[in-house]
This record gives sequence, structure tokens and C-alpha cells, in this order.
Amino acid sequence: MERELEPYGLVLKAGVWYLCARVAGDGAFRVYRIDRFTAVDAGGERFAREEGFDLPAFWEERAEQFARSILRAEVVVRLSPEGVRRLPHAVGALSAGEALAGADGPDADGWVTLTLPVESEEVAHAQLTALGPEVEVLAPGALRERFTAQAARLAELYRPRRSARTPGARPGPRADA
Repeated sequence: MERELEPYGLVLKAGVWYLCARVAGDGAFRVYRIDRFTAVDAGGERFAREEGFDLPAFWEERAEQFARSILRAEVVVRLSPEGVRRLPHAVGALSAGEALAGADGPDADGWVTLTLPVESEEVAHAQLTALGPEVEVLAPGALRERFTAQAARLAELYRPRRSARTPGARPGPRADA
């Protein structure tokens, strides 16, 4: 699809270049991945750049919109105080901030229950695994079952063995099983 764009800036994010541009004619600002361009003709007419355009602010707003748009599922979790502290590093500041803002205060043990917006159950599993025993998944049931199975496999893997093993060696079949 051919478009006439008025380029306002380039942004490099995670090794990918993006063009922030206004679409000529409709005035809407959009973001385009440079690696998706098939051809460029720079011979077009000049345009008057909007004086107040702030590229960092524009990019921050668009990045937040994108991050919000991919959060299509929810999980309910309990977090220890350490889990609360580490949550933004595991799932991202936007998702963690929204969830923590809507959470009730800690229970008698200091744990906080909250509803966390996530991309998918698969992504939530990968992200929340990083919190280890500082998180308990309450819902959905399928995700809780996945954590239960993972915990059982870890317990089996780390169960003391009768015979010494070489550190770093991959576990084989258990002789005492």
C-alpha cells in the first residue's frame, strides 16, 4: 500500500527502527516499522513540521498504548511483600502498576491479592515463574494447575538423592524411584 508520509523522527527500540510520521492529507500521526518498507521515494513535496511535536512524548504515549492493547487476559494472584516489590520487573511497569493500584491492602501475613492484566496465560506463566515462591496463582484454574505441575517437577528434581551426583550433571532415572 502506498502512502505519502511526513517524517517526524526515527526511534530505535529493541534493535528495531521505527518511523514516526504524519500521514499527508489526514494529519494523523502513526508509527511504521522501517523493515516493512518495500520502497521509499524521497522526492515528494516539503511539508511544514508541526512546531510543538515532541518525539519522546509521542513515542512514550504510543508505546504505552501498544503495551495496553496486548493485555487481553487476566490472572488473579497473591503476592508476598517481596513479590509485590519484584512484580514490575517480572511483568512490566504498566501491568504491575494497574494491578497494584486496584489491589486491596495486604492480608494478615502481608500478602496482597490482585487481578493482573496479561497478554495470555502462556506469557503469564513465563513471567510469573520468575517470582518463584513469592507468587501464588489463584485463577484461572488451568494456570494454577500448570504451576502445581511445575512445582511438583521441581520438587522431584531437587529431592535429595541417595547417591551423590556430579554438580551440573543432568539428572537421569532415579534408582530409588
